[in-house]
Amino acid sequence: MKHHTAYGLGLEDLDVVVVEDSKPMQTIIRSILLSFKVARVRTFDSVDEALQSMLAEPPNVILTDWRMAPTSGYQLLRLIRHRHMEPLCYVPILFITAHGTRPLVDKALRAGAHHILVKPVSPATLYNRLRWIVNDERPLVLENSGFYNIHGINKALDVQAEKIQTLENARSYHDNAIKRLVEVKGTVEKAFNTPAGEEENAEEASRASKSQRAFATASRPTRPRAMAASR
Repeated sequence: MKHHTAYGLGLEDLDVVVVEDSKPMQTIIRSILLSFKVARVRTFDSVDEALQSMLAEPPNVILTDWRMAPTSGYQLLRLIRHRHMEPLCYVPILFITAHGTRPLVDKALRAGAHHILVKPVSPATLYNRLRWIVNDERPLVLENSGFYNIHGINKALDVQAEKIQTLENARSYHDNAIKRLVEVKGTVEKAFNTPAGEEENAEEASRASKSQRAFATASRPTRPRAMAASR
């Protein structure tokens, strides 16, 4: 196990490579980094250009976009994390992306990224992340696949995913319970609360029924009284 190349350094000692295919974003990130008085900032439009420079002079930190063509930031990460890319395989990578979805974050971290920042990035956020990286003592370990990864990251992500799934299951159960409660309440109200129109119809039907019974009683022929018994 070995620490990444920025561990224990000060910000003023960092040699930072920025890989970004947007010139305006390059300028913004470069300006922010220089305001931190880092030792060196190198900017590149593509992964291929950056690799040529980094192979000759490995940096301490890489800041890269996620979506780039023809080679993406994720492909850059997978490429340099291979054991044959030493010493680049020990360089920490921060992604700066406009697409910070949960699947993307999970994919990047499982592949060996140290952190993901979502655009637009404020100077304070980038400063705090760089301070965090230089103090991040998690070692890099060589996996059976031949790629280096952060020690314990997959287990931590599995635990987090399990917690998220538990919360989602609880939320789903709660939503279904509320739905069933509403359905039961509607059934009860329908059974015990007759609408006003139906009440009037029921009263009218009751009065009609009573009238019919009274008429039937009045129309029924009377039986002659039995003759009194002879004395």
